[in-house]
Amino acid sequence: MNKKHWTTIGAVLTAVSLITAGCSESTSGTTNDNVPVVKTWKVASTQAGVIASGKIAAAEEIQVVSKVSGKAATVNVNEGSVVKKGDVLVTLEAADYQQQIAQAQAAIAGAQAKLRDTKAGARTEQLQQLASTVEQAKASLDVAQSNYTRMKALFDSGALSQAELEKTSLDLEKARTGLQQAQAAYDLAKAGPTSDTVAALQAEVSRLNSSLELAKSSYDNTIVRAPISGIVAKRNLDPGEMAAAGTPLLVLVNMNDVKVEASVPQEQINSVKVGSTVDVKVSSLGGKVLQGKVEFVSPISDTNSSSFPIKVRIPNPDGSLRAGMVAEVMLQGQAEAGTKVPTTAVLDKDGKHYIYTVSGDVVHQVEVSVSSASGDWTTVTSGVNDNDQVVLNPTDKLSEGTKVIAN
Repeated sequence: MNKKHWTTIGAVLTAVSLITAGCSESTSGTTNDNVPVVKTWKVASTQAGVIASGKIAAAEEIQVVSKVSGKAATVNVNEGSVVKKGDVLVTLEAADYQQQIAQAQAAIAGAQAKLRDTKAGARTEQLQQLASTVEQAKASLDVAQSNYTRMKALFDSGALSQAELEKTSLDLEKARTGLQQAQAAYDLAKAGPTSDTVAALQAEVSRLNSSLELAKSSYDNTIVRAPISGIVAKRNLDPGEMAAAGTPLLVLVNMNDVKVEASVPQEQINSVKVGSTVDVKVSSLGGKVLQGKVEFVSPISDTNSSSFPIKVRIPNPDGSLRAGMVAEVMLQGQAEAGTKVPTTAVLDKDGKHYIYTVSGDVVHQVEVSVSSASGDWTTVTSGVNDNDQVVLNPTDKLSEGTKVIAN
C-alpha cells in the first residue's frame, strides 16, 4: 500500500473522529490544538417560561410535643427511625396522674352514695322515730301548758311573783317551738327530697365526673404518640430528662411527597395557577427533571422583595429528594413568549444578539431576538429551536463554519 493511500485513510479517520465527538454531548480525551473545544447546552421545551429557584422541604414536618410536663420514662425512637401514625414515641412517669384518677373516683363514689340516699328518702324506722319525737313534743307542750295555767292562777291571787310567772311562760314557749320543729322534721322526711336538692347533688356528681375525665386525659397525655407516619428527623429528649409541656421532643417529617418553596416575580405571578403541572429540575440529581403540581400561590409578596412565594408538590417514592436540595421550577408557558437560555450563551455584537449553535462539528452563528434577561437566564423569542446545541461562553475564535469539538 503506497504512502498516498495511507494518507487518505488517515484523513477519513480523522474526519470521522471529529464528527463523532461533535455529535456527543459529553466527550473526553485529547483534542487537536487547532480545533476549539466548546461547552454546549441543549435547548429543551421544558426550559420555556418562568424559572424560579427554591429549596426542597418535607411535605409535612411536625414538632412533637407533650401536653403535660413530666420526667421521660422511655424514648422509643432514634433519629432516622421510621414510624407509623399512632406509634408510641415517648412515655412520661405517670404515678402522680394515676393518683389523681384514684382521688377523683373516690369523690364520685361518695357523691353518688349521697345522691342515692337522698332520692330514696327516709326509711320507715326513721319516720317512726320522728313521729315518736312529735308525740313527745306534744306531751311536753301539754305539761308546760298545764303548769302555766296553774302558775297564772297563783299569780292572779298574789301568791306568785312576776318573775316566777315569766319563767313558766318561757317554758311554755320552748315546748311550743319544740313541737313545731319535731313536726317540721317529720313532714320533711315524709315528703322526701325536693327537686332542687336532687338537682344540686346530681350537678356535684357531674362535676366530679368531669374531674375524673380530666385526670384520665392527663394520664393519657403521658403517652406521646406519632401524629403522622414518617421519619424521626430530630430527637431532643433522653430517658430521665424532664419534658416540659409544649416543648418539642421530636421532629417528624413525611418525605413521601416533598414541596419546593420558590418565589416568582410579580410580573408573572398572575399567570401561575394552583393545580397546574410544572417541571422541576434538581441539579444534585444530575439535572433530573421531575413533574410537580402547584399547590399554593401566595396572595402577598415576600417581606423584602416584590416576588411572590409559591409551593410545588412533588412525589418522592424513592426518597431521593431531600430537604434542603436546590431545585429550579420551570413554569411552562406561563411567562412571556420565548425560550429560556443561559445568559452566557448570548453574545452582543454591533447592537445585535447572537448565539452559536453546533451542528455535527460545525458552528453556526445565529442572530436571535431577546425579550428580557434576568440573572443567569435570558428569554429568546426567535432564533432557537428545541434540541439545538448552543455554545456556552463563546469566544472570538468562533465564527460561522468553525469546526469544534463539543462537550
